[in-house]
Amino acid sequence: MASEFPEVMKPIHFIKIILTETLHQEKLMMPIKFVKKYGESLPNTIYLKTPNGAKWELNLVKSDGKIWFEKGWKEFAKYHSLAHGHLLLFKYQRTSNFQVHIFEKNALEINYPFQRVATKRVSNGQENKSTSGENCRVAQKRKANSSFELHHIDKKSKGKQVITTPIERAKSFKTCNPSFVLVMGASYVKSRFLLTIPSKFGKTHFDLDKKRGDIYFQVLNGRVWPARYSIRMCSIRLKFELTSGWKEFAKDNNLKVGDACNFELISNTILTFNVHIFRQPDSDNTNCSTLKLN
Repeated sequence: MASEFPEVMKPIHFIKIILTETLHQEKLMMPIKFVKKYGESLPNTIYLKTPNGAKWELNLVKSDGKIWFEKGWKEFAKYHSLAHGHLLLFKYQRTSNFQVHIFEKNALEINYPFQRVATKRVSNGQENKSTSGENCRVAQKRKANSSFELHHIDKKSKGKQVITTPIERAKSFKTCNPSFVLVMGASYVKSRFLLTIPSKFGKTHFDLDKKRGDIYFQVLNGRVWPARYSIRMCSIRLKFELTSGWKEFAKDNNLKVGDACNFELISNTILTFNVHIFRQPDSDNTNCSTLKLN
């Protein structure tokens, strides 16, 4: 005897954990079992929907029985400050839509930015940013682009070119999140590679019950460097030191004595900083990758 009730289609869920390598690849692969069962029905263009009402248009890449979220994924990851250890829960709605929830390393769901316009499309590899939550990010990139100019016209100097120092440019750079600025000394980028985070900043934004832990540094092209930190009492104040990982970051980004770095805290549950680098005028690599507009 046939059932009186129609068959209810169960929702399809899968999870993906974000790793450092995933961020480097700038794409995300779907689980193989999911692809085997549902891959043939997936269109080339899909939409990721987040709980704040935003709808992101992404293109899929299919090859050798594998499928990746690719074109548009990089912008999605950057916008939501995805970092090593984040967990994403996908709900496939048997259409071109995927509902996605993002959880930080502490298992709490992130606070999603406020949205005015629901859909975000990618055109020519660039995200069309049309929300109020993006205003700060857009202004920040414009500021970063202008920071390449090592000279500016000072009205008081009657048209003479004035060279601004890296520390001046780093301090004037407006971030969307809490930040601090450090000028690179020899102990930071040459011999010891020992970086100390300002005590006032550490006491405000670090978990003081956790004496050591993981910390991540990333640049605006999406590359991430893992590191370790420790908190200890030194004399009458707390000292926040990097115990490993900073040397690799400093060398890979060709930091020199006199360069200034603006460290922008983008996640304090999984300690992650965007590092904006301002170089000396005579640096061989003035247009540093951290501030290059993609």
